[in-house]
Amino acid sequence: MGRYAKKAVPHVASNGPGETAGADHPLGPVSLLRNLKSQYHVWTSATRRRAMADAYRPIVRGFLLPGCFYYIFVTWGHWQDETGLNFLILAGISLSTAILYGIFRSVMLPAGRTQLPRLEAIGLITNLLMYANVVAYMMLHFEEQKLIYFVLMAVVFSTTGVTLRATLASVVISIASMFWFAQKAAPEIAYQFAFIGVATSFASLGMATLLRKAILRQIDARLFADQLAALDSLTGIANRRSIFARIDRLVEEGTPCWIGILDLDGFKSINDIYGHAVGDHVLCEVVDRLGERNDHDIQFGRIGGDEFAVLIIGERDAMEVEKIGNSLIEAISRPYEMQPLQLSLGGTIGFAQFPTMGKNTRQIYEKADFALYRGKQFARGQTVIFTLDQDQEMRESLSLERALREANLEQELYLLFQPQFDLTLQKVVSFEALARWQSPTLGLVSPDRFIRAAERAGLIQNVTQVLFGKALHALELWPEHITVSFNLSAQDLADRAFLFSLVAQVTVRDIAPGRVEFEITETAVMKDIAASRLLLEDLSRLGFKIALDDFGSGYSSFKYLDQLPLDKVKIDKGFVRKVAKSATSREIVAGIITLCRNLNLKCVLEGVETEEEMRTLSPLSPQLIQGYLFGKPMSQRDVLGLLLTADQADGDVTAA
Repeated sequence: MGRYAKKAVPHVASNGPGETAGADHPLGPVSLLRNLKSQYHVWTSATRRRAMADAYRPIVRGFLLPGCFYYIFVTWGHWQDETGLNFLILAGISLSTAILYGIFRSVMLPAGRTQLPRLEAIGLITNLLMYANVVAYMMLHFEEQKLIYFVLMAVVFSTTGVTLRATLASVVISIASMFWFAQKAAPEIAYQFAFIGVATSFASLGMATLLRKAILRQIDARLFADQLAALDSLTGIANRRSIFARIDRLVEEGTPCWIGILDLDGFKSINDIYGHAVGDHVLCEVVDRLGERNDHDIQFGRIGGDEFAVLIIGERDAMEVEKIGNSLIEAISRPYEMQPLQLSLGGTIGFAQFPTMGKNTRQIYEKADFALYRGKQFARGQTVIFTLDQDQEMRESLSLERALREANLEQELYLLFQPQFDLTLQKVVSFEALARWQSPTLGLVSPDRFIRAAERAGLIQNVTQVLFGKALHALELWPEHITVSFNLSAQDLADRAFLFSLVAQVTVRDIAPGRVEFEITETAVMKDIAASRLLLEDLSRLGFKIALDDFGSGYSSFKYLDQLPLDKVKIDKGFVRKVAKSATSREIVAGIITLCRNLNLKCVLEGVETEEEMRTLSPLSPQLIQGYLFGKPMSQRDVLGLLLTADQADGDVTAA
């Protein structure tokens, strides 16, 4: 798993090789040394100190309540038996003890956590108050049989002492005081109590070590379980819950920090093509590379399948954080040698800073996530720092997301259809489905805005599901030769199971797959070209058509002609609208039309709006035209009217 999995195993108290229960006797020197060592670990580990305090707090509180009532009873006894100065001394000490026990329990040890040093101090004072009551009584009324009180105190101290050092101190003082008072007794009584004192000392130490050993084992077992629960089971680094708990602590303490979200590019194709075993190995290697910086102020956590949190603790300027982020991206982008494979990955990171960019974890995370989203749109493979001037854009985006979450998508989303006209056949052969959202609170929202918001909010598949169902419903009412072109987002294309749920809708409605055309963009496939190709090939084999939208607008459009199973190419309207005035644009469009014809691909010219543009384009012999000149986006009712008119015109021509 890599170095992080090895580092994750916490200390657990256990017997070593060859040890037996007999060799671990609580009174043996080896056991005492081990117990002292474990006590040392308690005081050097903040986590174990908190756990030790949590374990002993109910023991101390449980002792204080009956102790309080007991010393009230003792005070009443002194009222009955004592007079004068003796009464003032003994009753004063016992009543003070009862009051302090009550204060300790209700005020100094209330419900909630208590620090171990405070608990130790309260436990020690509790013991000393008990000791003071016995010593005061023995000083004023020495009775040989009352020496047994020191023995009882030693036993009580061995179980209620919070720490071993406090317990040892209390037991030693109690037994030593017994020896001192025993000197006043008869020799045979003193001799008996000498043996009792020695036996009590060993018994008390044995009870103390046994009790603490049991408690420490339970603490270690719980801490081990908690630590395992805080780790990602595959990579061994912090999981989502754990890394966000760390961030919450930093925010509570007011410690400046940067929160980054790293998203891997190309990982899904590795998983899909080579399997999860290879994907898991790559993730572990990614974690190893992230840890190469060996900087204690930079911590990592896995928060999703191929998403990692990057936590940079301390004051650092944006340039330094960007440099750190780019070095991490560079590290994970080196080839992965897995003989006989050589795999490659990329990554994009979005960062936001506490406290300048937000006052709580949620705000900082949202801004880091927004920076990541911006990076994946405009700066893939780089580190993007959230800037304060992006606040307004993010607020608008979050407002859209909230409205989408609360929307009745089935009622508020609808489709308009723009015809694609075949110049050779001189008729409409297809319609592109165009998404629209009429929000009751925001009004009509432009598609580019709400589609981006749906992608950010993880709602895009809900939107696609509803719109695709509406497109199929419309298609069922059209003539058999008419097809529909439906746009897929990058997230739709990245989810094989979801896409085949769309295929199932087509099958259930008994619609011929060839009547459905899935329209994709370069940005939708460029994140993971290998996985996209496999998925599109499967769709193509089932009979669905594949169209590449906005051809020529991206970075490497011609590459996709060779790598993807395309049936249609739609030339970006930016070229089409310039053909009337730009010879360069005209030659580019002519070249693409010729290329598509030679590759047996249909070619659509988008954005043709004027007769002048059409006169310029006609000599280039385009096949399909989509634009306002041949039809604006229209409702289903207008589509049916247009198709009915076309059928009547065809009937008139046939009759003639």
